[in-house]
Order: sequence, then structure tokens, then C-alpha cells
Amino acid sequence: MSRENVETVHRLFAASRSRDKAACVREADPDVEIVSYLIGVEGTVYKGHDGLRGYIDDLFEAFPDWHPQILGTADYGDKVLAEVRMAGQGASSGVAIQQTVWQVTSFRDGKMIGFHGYGSRAEALEAVGLSE
Repeated sequence: MSRENVETVHRLFAASRSRDKAACVREADPDVEIVSYLIGVEGTVYKGHDGLRGYIDDLFEAFPDWHPQILGTADYGDKVLAEVRMAGQGASSGVAIQQTVWQVTSFRDGKMIGFHGYGSRAEALEAVGLSE
């Protein structure tokens, strides 16, 4: 199932880039939980399909031209670690950002049950039970 999980991560990023909330929901468990590195600075946890939709809305409200690029993935069975270069311009500040983050996406029965963003590879590896 793990190769399928990596492919799902790629589909989820493509769907979120195009703001296709329905496609994201199809890939997610109804009890999905999201902690975004970019939006999660405030400690927000998005829960369920409604939370997933809200996350996408909040993301594009803050960064209307958000465009992530997956630089690489590592498969850890029911978890996928993705190194992601994110770029966009803040809607209210006008400040351009470009940042590399690491996202651990967890799966159960072929559905995303959550993802959590991290500011360092070491933190992300720790989340999957490894260290650098």
C-alpha cells in the first residue's frame, strides 16, 4: 500500500494547488486531522472533511498564489514524508515567501488520516520514529 500512499500525496498536492476540495476530500478519511506548518503557526488543527475544506480556504485566503512543489518523498509504510518547497505572496502583507518544509502524511486503509507540517527534517523524521 505504501507506493499508493506516495501517489496519493502527489494527488493531494495537485488537488490542493488547483483548490479542488472535492478531490482532497475523496482521498481523506472522515476523521482526518491537519496541522499545517504554514497556517498552523496559530495552533489550528483542522478536523474532518469540513476542516479539510476550511484549511484549503484559509490557505488561499492567506496566500492567493500559493504553489508548493514536492522536492522528494520517503515512504515509511503508513506514513509518507515529503520535502516541500512552498512559495506565495501574503494577501494582506504582500510579502513573498519561499520556504522548504517537511510534511508527514499518515494513512489508514488507503485514506489520509492526517498530515502535520514541520520546519525541519529532523522534526519530521522524529514524527515517523526515526532520527537523522
